[in-house]
Amino acid sequence: MKNVLLVSLLLLNLMYAVDTYGADDFSDFDVHYQMGNEYNKSGLVDLAITEYKKAIEINGYSAKVYNNLGVAYSKRKMFNEEIASYKIAIELDRTFEDAYFNLGIAYGSKGMVDEEIKTYQKVIELDSKSFEAFYNLGHAYRGKEMYDESIDVFKKAIEIDPTYIDAYFNLGVTYGKKGLLDDEIQQYKKVLDLKPDSAEAHFNLGIAYGEKKMFENQVGEYKKAIAINPKYAKAYKNLESIYREKGMKEEADKELSRYNNLVKH
Repeated sequence: MKNVLLVSLLLLNLMYAVDTYGADDFSDFDVHYQMGNEYNKSGLVDLAITEYKKAIEINGYSAKVYNNLGVAYSKRKMFNEEIASYKIAIELDRTFEDAYFNLGIAYGSKGMVDEEIKTYQKVIELDSKSFEAFYNLGHAYRGKEMYDESIDVFKKAIEIDPTYIDAYFNLGVTYGKKGLLDDEIQQYKKVLDLKPDSAEAHFNLGIAYGEKKMFENQVGEYKKAIAINPKYAKAYKNLESIYREKGMKEEADKELSRYNNLVKH
């Protein structure tokens, strides 16, 4: 199985900016909101939730509080509450791009891929240059086996940020799902141009070469992955399988022994 990099985006940078207040003007709402942000930032999630709720009791019309409350719920994997909070934020501010984006991630966490896709599409309606929305949408489309759509949006993500390595990697994975091996190989090579020490790219490149029956190249890429990461267990296992298939018992046994030594620890 190909090694697929997971989405590595954060939910949202918490919104700490507030209007400038004099000492006499700083309201109870702002105190609770800022305390919630500080607790959220520090990982004191339950305290953050409590403070956001106190802020909402004072002012239930602040979209930013509901959004950040949703972020806090996400850290507790309280997905229903998280989704409800983002929806309220959006009702209060129909242009709140970050709340839509976070809602998309929450839907994805619950496996609600159709809703996830629609929500990222809404983010793109609001901001046609949202790299994060295009990138996550590429993953969502691939999860639905909508490979053409996934390829298209990964390409758009790369147009927005040509330096983001994972976008090339995941575009390669999607090409592989379609059986477009030459295109897949090209993307992994682009990853290696940007990051020569990517063991994952060498590993996936090895798999792609294997599917093209280019066994010497396949073995070479697995060995490169191991040279970068000597604990890359799957690379040893794949080498063992190749050697076993070719009747190279001694080499196969060595790779299997190395694999077993890694996985048993």
